[in-house]
Amino acid sequence: MKRLLLSYPLSVNTPVYKDNPPVVIQQQASIAQGDPYNQFVITSLNHNGTHIDAPWHFNPQGKKISEIAIEDFIFTHPVIIDIPKSDDELITKADLQPFEHQIAGADLLLIRTGFGTIRSSEPERYANHNPGLSESAARYLMIFDSLRAIGIDMISAGAANYPDEAVAFHQIILGKDRVDGKYILVIEDLNLDQDLTDISTVYAIPLYIEGVDSSFATVFTED
Repeated sequence: MKRLLLSYPLSVNTPVYKDNPPVVIQQQASIAQGDPYNQFVITSLNHNGTHIDAPWHFNPQGKKISEIAIEDFIFTHPVIIDIPKSDDELITKADLQPFEHQIAGADLLLIRTGFGTIRSSEPERYANHNPGLSESAARYLMIFDSLRAIGIDMISAGAANYPDEAVAFHQIILGKDRVDGKYILVIEDLNLDQDLTDISTVYAIPLYIEGVDSSFATVFTED
């Protein structure tokens, strides 16, 4: 059985979206300094690094991350599509429509833009000029009954320099104002720069934290 890690380790070098505070990791106890154990204090916004946006992030009536059942983070029909995008470009309904037959029946859609390849070499560009999904893309994706999550190789599904589109995308995809309760989870800052041709199952396991909208996640494949 082969497994591939799709999430990034959280570190002090993790790129952060726009003006979000960086990750801080401080050693609180050290064996090397005479303590009997090693121990750390980690301070981070819950949207730093690979994480899952739950509905409450943009939907005041939506579920918080700890209110979602664990089985809802396991995907057995993942599909990956390539939509190359560069700085500040939007993914629209028109970009997604050629993949309609692949998206139909998928429970997880992974969108690979190629922008993730600059994450370590150009972190400021990655954080401040990311492509993003548009309002039209959100409305289109919501028509697929089986689709429960999307994942992207960008720091955010919302383009940093298109804030109105970013808000509209998140509100729609996370189910704001939906009377039927439908929403699609958003998994951001994924490492999709690898061969994912034969993936059959994806686990996107959040850190369950009570009272918050979203959380860090470890994401891996199995085939």
